[in-house]
Amino acid sequence: MKIFQKYCNCSFVSRVFYTTCSLFLVFSSPMAIAEPLRILHVMSYHSGWVWNRDQLQGFKSALADQEIEYQIIELDTKRDNDEGRILKKINDAKNIISKWRPHLIYTNDDNAQQYLAKDYVNSDIPIVFSGVNRDPSEYGFIGSSNITGVIEQEHFKATLNLLNRLSPNIKKIAIVVDSDPTWKGVMSRIRNQLRDLPQITVIDWALIQTYSDYKEKILSYQGSVDAIALLGVFNFVNDNQQNENFESVLKWTQQNSTVPDFAFWQSRVELGTLCAVAVSGYEQGFLAGDMARQILVDKVPPQQIPITSSKIGIPIVNMARARKLGLKVDTDILLSSKIITDFSWDK
Repeated sequence: MKIFQKYCNCSFVSRVFYTTCSLFLVFSSPMAIAEPLRILHVMSYHSGWVWNRDQLQGFKSALADQEIEYQIIELDTKRDNDEGRILKKINDAKNIISKWRPHLIYTNDDNAQQYLAKDYVNSDIPIVFSGVNRDPSEYGFIGSSNITGVIEQEHFKATLNLLNRLSPNIKKIAIVVDSDPTWKGVMSRIRNQLRDLPQITVIDWALIQTYSDYKEKILSYQGSVDAIALLGVFNFVNDNQQNENFESVLKWTQQNSTVPDFAFWQSRVELGTLCAVAVSGYEQGFLAGDMARQILVDKVPPQQIPITSSKIGIPIVNMARARKLGLKVDTDILLSSKIITDFSWDK
């Protein structure tokens, strides 16, 4: 730099050369290189769960042009409800927050809000959520300065319409849930939508604790209901005092029930449930990622970004289940729906 200064007054060319070199040194120095954005992602479930994978893929797609470093914590609460292990993972997440200092936290599904996000309401770190079933006010998110996100609203009416096209004259349904508090919000929304469906009667809102009670309940529905909504099938305690694997629950159901069943998620249809107009995990994540972009790139305060819900529903039909139930699937349904051809355990 001293060499440049020595000759900087000699000529206009020298001054231009000096200025250009000085700017090059400034902008090529390490201090001038922007660091990657740091995002901590806390998922309620696990990365092998397609619902979580789709949300994260959508989130990343909305931020694809940004340089981002991610750290991921998997609470794995679909497969493990041990409070001690869950709290250990939450403590790990909080250590990452305090030491790594992420620019934003992305939390999806309800347990991540219950165990982590609600502890950071009105903190100085932005949080964006997706896949939330319960009312965000239950976590203190409404009116908070740092939290926004995407609510998961089930396509109940659309699913019933699809079900009626597969199995006409659905009038009496039963709805099955387990002990997960997530279903509180789902059932509330279903009750609201039932007001517009006077032809539908829910004859049983079944809160089930054990796997043996579930089997007994499903068998009791044979011949007494037209359809069964399989919502909560994860927290049924078996004879070994452990949660029965939900894949086993759904496999048993398809082997022992002749009543058409439905849900709101692709993963259920893949495991034998007849149909769903599924919530798009990708859309949930993409909308959350767009909110993160507004916060991190456009510098929009989180409280100025309204909490929203996704709109896209994906019609899905399990043809193996339809054949077993003796249902004829019309060509227009085949052409307009995602078709699952087999039970997953037969592949």
